[in-house]
Amino acid sequence: MTNETYLVVSYFAAAGGGAVLAGGTALVLRGPLREAVANLLAPVAALLRRALPAWLVLVALFAFLSVSYIDCEHPTYESVVADRAHLVAKSHEQVRSVLGLTAVGVLAYSLALTVALILAHPRPPAPSPRSPRPDELIPLEPILPEPAAANGPPPDPRKVPMLDDLELP
Repeated sequence: MTNETYLVVSYFAAAGGGAVLAGGTALVLRGPLREAVANLLAPVAALLRRALPAWLVLVALFAFLSVSYIDCEHPTYESVVADRAHLVAKSHEQVRSVLGLTAVGVLAYSLALTVALILAHPRPPAPSPRSPRPDELIPLEPILPEPAAANGPPPDPRKVPMLDDLELP
């Protein structure tokens, strides 16, 4: 394989590998993310679920593109292609960059998710000094209808009247 062929193949392999890594990471995190955002408002939950794969792919591609083959010792394309060791070193640097920034992307997304969950579920306020203690509360008695004296015993409130119970004239 020539150096130019190696450059093209390794370049696209690193880009494809980064995209597959990001997609696989999003696929693995899909279930836990769905459970985490279940109690959020539907539009916010949908936004957070849909943003994860796009965010991770963008981070991986940004990491891939952040590596430059041209440096002080290799200022031209011809000098880059002529040095196989340089091509291998830059390919390894691209893989390291994709792996590292994908991990940082997951952490940044986790931080954003944590902030969204905290904002969605604020802590309940502390009880004020004026609120009554439980032993000071007045118990409430159930209000039942007054029994009808002429019609016999009061009806059982738990019994639902049925069609058979009705008296027809």
